[in-house]
Amino acid sequence: MSLSTYFTNFEFFWNEYTLGPSLQTKRITWTIAVYALLSLGIFSRQITAFPMVDINFSNLRTPVFIASFLIGFALLPPVMRWISKKISKPNWEHALVAFSIGFFIDLSNQILISRIFNSLIK
Repeated sequence: MSLSTYFTNFEFFWNEYTLGPSLQTKRITWTIAVYALLSLGIFSRQITAFPMVDINFSNLRTPVFIASFLIGFALLPPVMRWISKKISKPNWEHALVAFSIGFFIDLSNQILISRIFNSLIK
């Protein structure tokens, strides 16, 4: 598997065979959509101040948005391939999983890092 295939082939519609560009267009559209949703999930977590439910406008910046897309670019391929093996045709589950993984990976990372750091200081 080449590097470009790793990041762009999530095996959407793996059991469909269609002549012409329509299948590729659907695959590309879903790939861009799930990348955007995962990155939006990471970005949403970055601008949400937990444990209070409040929006932190200080993180509403372009560098945070770009970093969210870079992290999403690294996290998404294995998860989407795993889901696509179970469900060949993309649907709301793919979209929901992409957003949720982005949000909760960032949240769990923050909690783990803070606990490890606090235990090292004590």
